[in-house]
Amino acid sequence: MNPLEHQPQPQDFYQTRRQFLNHLGMGMGTVGLATVLPNLAAATNPSAALQAAAMANPMRARKPQFAAKAKRVIHIFSQGAPSHLDTWDHKPALAKHADQNVKEIGGVPLPAQFGFKKMGQSGTPVSEVFDQIGRHVDDIAVINSMHTNIPSHEFATVMMNTGAGRMVKPSMGSWMLYGLGTENQNLPGYIVLGSGLGGAKNWRSAFLPGAFQGALIPRAEANVERTIANIKNYSYNLKEQREQLDLLKTLNQQHQAKLQEEADLEARIRSFELAFKMQTAATDAFDFTKEKKTTRNAYGDTETGRRLLTARRLVERGVRFVQVWHNGMLVSAGADAAIKIFRYVQTTRPK
Repeated sequence: MNPLEHQPQPQDFYQTRRQFLNHLGMGMGTVGLATVLPNLAAATNPSAALQAAAMANPMRARKPQFAAKAKRVIHIFSQGAPSHLDTWDHKPALAKHADQNVKEIGGVPLPAQFGFKKMGQSGTPVSEVFDQIGRHVDDIAVINSMHTNIPSHEFATVMMNTGAGRMVKPSMGSWMLYGLGTENQNLPGYIVLGSGLGGAKNWRSAFLPGAFQGALIPRAEANVERTIANIKNYSYNLKEQREQLDLLKTLNQQHQAKLQEEADLEARIRSFELAFKMQTAATDAFDFTKEKKTTRNAYGDTETGRRLLTARRLVERGVRFVQVWHNGMLVSAGADAAIKIFRYVQTTRPK
């Protein structure tokens, strides 16, 4: 064997436009073929038909590419709050220039209004505002490098959740659901508790299928029917609803065949099925009054406390991503409830 024959050649480092288009076309053709093969197998093999149906479900649970400790996410989004300088972004040098006109910033800097102390084995500086949360600082990743070029709360909120302020991009929860699916097919895999600036832009699925968009639950109340509007059907029983839904599904599938498997209609079909299943699953998951009184008191009888307790109940039932919104800083019972979430994650995550 001549070693020189296996050395990189000049033609290995560039492609003509014709070669590029040829490779691209072959790649896209293979992707399209992958979606056709299960349907061909299902036509001749009943077991393959069941497998193809399972694979066609965009919400099916999938293993991540790399092994991970976390299985589900509770994202606590506290929008609108004290300055980062008073919370997690410690800048002690500001005190040296408190009474000076600093040219670089075009004014007089305002030092932090609260004291900081290093906590945990990591020695992370923690504001006295978070003396309780600071006890768990070794389990928290503090990121102080994020910024936007536009001083707008709504712009920054949407950018935080989607990675883009202007262009339509899927939200963080949508991407996670797209990649991993969900372990509970009777509840939405991505649930948003409360809302804030930017509205639906923050939990949209954008160019991903509509099934991956977050399901908004604006309230957290003891009465489940007030929490989720129209969760129960008082006109028809479950058997009658099932028959009605099966007829509607048949008609939609006939229409779908003429539309060349349109994604929006497929998402609508799945939403009908999910709504039917939620009548029993959601009634249980969102009814936090089933928790012991001591547990409810620990989370606090506040809107934030009830949302966090509901979030815990949802992830316990296999929901992949739950986002909890708070229109202001997590304080009082809300902060205590956040600590309960941290403790729950520490005691239940796989070793």
